[in-house]
Amino acid sequence: MIKFYFKVFSISIILIACTTNAQNKKHLTLKDIYDSTKLNGTRVENIQWNPNSSTYTYTKNNNESGFLDIYEHNVSSGKDFVLVKGSQLVYKSKIISMSHYSWTKDGKFLLIEGTETAIWRHSRQAPFYLFNITTKKIIALANNSSHLRNVKLSPDGKYVGFVRNHNIYVVNILTGNEKEITHDGTENILNGEFDWVYEEEFGLADAWRWSPDGTKIAFWRVDQTRVKIFHLVDEMGIYNSVFNLKYPKAGEQNSIIKIGIADLTNGKTTWMDIGKNDDIYIPRIYWTNSSSKLAILRLNRRQNHLEMLIANSTTGKSKTIINDSDSCWVDIQDDIQFLKKKDEIIWTSEKSGFRHIYLYDYSGNLIKQLTSGQWEVSSVAGVSNDGWCYFYGTKDSPLQQNIYRVRLDGSGVERISSDPGWHDAIFSPDFKYYIDYYSNIKTPTKTILRKSDGSLISVLDENKIAELDNYNLRYPEFLKVKTSDGVQLNAYIIKPYNFDPQKKYPVIVYGYGGPGSQMVVDRWGGSRTLWHQFMTEHGYIVFCLDNRGTGGRGKSFKDLVYGDLGKWAVNDQIEGAKFLASLPYVDSSRLGFWGWSGGGYLTLMMMTKAAGYFKVGVAVAPVTDFHLYDAPWTERYMDLPKNNIKGYNSASVFTYSDKLKGKLLIIHGTTDDNVHFQNTLQLVNKFEAELKPFDLMVYPNRNHRISGGKTQLDLFMKITGYFMKNL
Repeated sequence: MIKFYFKVFSISIILIACTTNAQNKKHLTLKDIYDSTKLNGTRVENIQWNPNSSTYTYTKNNNESGFLDIYEHNVSSGKDFVLVKGSQLVYKSKIISMSHYSWTKDGKFLLIEGTETAIWRHSRQAPFYLFNITTKKIIALANNSSHLRNVKLSPDGKYVGFVRNHNIYVVNILTGNEKEITHDGTENILNGEFDWVYEEEFGLADAWRWSPDGTKIAFWRVDQTRVKIFHLVDEMGIYNSVFNLKYPKAGEQNSIIKIGIADLTNGKTTWMDIGKNDDIYIPRIYWTNSSSKLAILRLNRRQNHLEMLIANSTTGKSKTIINDSDSCWVDIQDDIQFLKKKDEIIWTSEKSGFRHIYLYDYSGNLIKQLTSGQWEVSSVAGVSNDGWCYFYGTKDSPLQQNIYRVRLDGSGVERISSDPGWHDAIFSPDFKYYIDYYSNIKTPTKTILRKSDGSLISVLDENKIAELDNYNLRYPEFLKVKTSDGVQLNAYIIKPYNFDPQKKYPVIVYGYGGPGSQMVVDRWGGSRTLWHQFMTEHGYIVFCLDNRGTGGRGKSFKDLVYGDLGKWAVNDQIEGAKFLASLPYVDSSRLGFWGWSGGGYLTLMMMTKAAGYFKVGVAVAPVTDFHLYDAPWTERYMDLPKNNIKGYNSASVFTYSDKLKGKLLIIHGTTDDNVHFQNTLQLVNKFEAELKPFDLMVYPNRNHRISGGKTQLDLFMKITGYFMKNL
C-alpha cells in the first residue's frame, strides 16, 4: 500500500507564522531557516594570498552595483582598499558577473571566472576572462565560451590552460594564441576532466597539473567506454527525455585510466608506466620538487593496497617507493607534501591504528615518524621553509578539529589554535600567517587573521548573527552513551528551552552512521541544527549518536563496519534508543528517526531490521541496496559483491522489508545522480508486494540535495508535518 504524500499538513502552515513568547523572544519559523538569508551570517570569500605573504585579496558584494569587488588587505597596517571594482569588468558592453578570480604570478593579469554552471558535486563550467590591471583591457578565453573547465594559470604566469570539449588547451597570455594539447577527447574519452565516479568518490574535478616550471602538463586520460550507462529521466515535458550517465555500480567495470605528460616545448606526450592491470584507481598525482619527476598514487580495486610511484616525466618509467596496506581499506587523503629544498616527502598513514605523519625520502626510506599517539591527524596543511609541518588533528578531542604543528625532526608538537571547536585555515605562502575559519557548537563561523604561532592579529569578520539573539536557542549538550558491551559512544542531546524534567518528551533521533563520518562534533551546524532547534521549540528532544564505524576514533573503530554497513550502525542506534528509554523525561513510545542519504538508509534499517524501537521514520534520498550504489564507495567498505554475498544481503533493506513497522515517509528526487531514484522504487515494489503501508514524497527533477527555489522549505514542511502528525 502506498500513499503519495502531497498533502501539506495544516500544522506546517501554522508553523510558518511568527509568534512571540512571554520573554519577547521569537519562535523560529521554517521561513526563517529555509526562505530567508537573515540567519545565514557572513564569511570572507575568495581569499588569495599574494606570493610575498604581506597582503591578501578577497571579494565583497557591492550593494550599489550588485557585483563583487576585489579588496586587498595589508597585514601590517590592517587596512583594506578596493583593488578592482566589479563594475569595471566590462566585456563587449556587458559587466561580467564574477564568481571567482586568480592572479598571475607577476600580478599584471587577473583571471576572472564568470557565472558558473554546476555539472556535478565539484565540477563547474564558466566563461573566463583575462583582465590587464594596468590597461584595464579584457580578453575572453576561447571566444567567450561558457563551457570552460579546470582553468589554471601556469606557475610562471605566462600561460593559462583549460579544458573544453574534453580536451586540454593552453593560451599564451601575451599573444592570445591558443594551442590544443590533447586531440582525442569525446563523450567517452575525457582529458583533463573526470568521470562522475572519480569526482564523487575521490573528490576530484580537476584532472590536470602544471609542472613547477610551467613547461609540462600532467593529466589523467579517462576512458569510460566500458562503463555501463544509467538513465536519468526528465518527465517534465510533454515527452520525456533521457540523460545518459556513465555510472559503475558495485562489481561493474570502471573507467580505464592513463596518466600522460605533455611537453609544451616539443609538443610530445609521454605516457607514464602505471602497470598493465587496468582495473585500478589512480586517485592522485603530484609533481615533486622538480619537473622531471611525477608522483602517482596507485590503488588496487579492493582499495586495501596503496602505492606511490615516482615516474620520470621524460621517459615515463616508474618505480614504487612507498606501500600502504590494510586488512580492510586504505583511505585517500590530500596530505602528501614534497619539500621544496630536499628530496623528502610528507606522507600520512593509519598503519599504527591512528592516522599520523611520516617523513620519507625519494627512495622510499622512512626518515622519521613525526606524530604518534591514540589520536588522529585529520589532514596536513603544509610545510614551512623553517621546518614546521602544519596539520589538523584530534589530539585534544575527537569532537574538535584543532590546528597543530610539529618540527620535521618530530619534536615540538604544539597546538596553535587556542579556541576549542572547529578550525579550517588558509595559510600564507611562507606560513607566517593564517586566516582561521573558526566555529563551535554555539558560535557561527568567524574569520580571524593570526600569526603562525596562533597569536591574534585581528578579527576580520565576527559574523555576529544579530537575529539569533531574538530566539530562545538551546544548543546541543555532548554526552557519552555506554553500550551493553561496554563501548563509549559520542552523542549529543538538544532539550527544549522550557525543559521540565518532570515531563515526558518525544524524541527525534538524527542519524548518518557511515564509515569515517562524524555528526557529533563541536562545530556550527547551520540550517540543519536550526531545524532541530525549531523542533525543540515545539516540544521535541533531538538526539544524535555516532555509532561504531564512524570517524575520529582510530582505524580499528572504523574497521568494524567492514563487510556489513548495517550491522554496527543498527546495533548502536538500538543502544541509543535503549539509552533514551532509560531517561525519566523521555516518552519511549514516541521515538522518531530521520536521516539523509546514508542517514536515509539508516532510517530504513531502523524501521525494518530494528522494527519496534521507533514509531516514526523519515528517510531522505536513501540507499536501499548496495548493489545499486557506485563501485568505489561501496567496494571500499563491502568488497566486490561476488566476494561478499552474505554481507551485501545482510546490509540490504530489502532483506528486512517484510518487518516494516511504524509510520514511514520516504523522500527522493527523481533525477538524483548519486543515490538513484531506483533505490526507492525498488523498495516501494517490495513494500507493495508485502502490503506494508508507507508514505512517499517525490521531487521531480531534483538531485541528491533536493534543492532549488522553495524546494528546501517545502521539504522541511513535509518532514515537520509528518513528525508532528505521527509522533
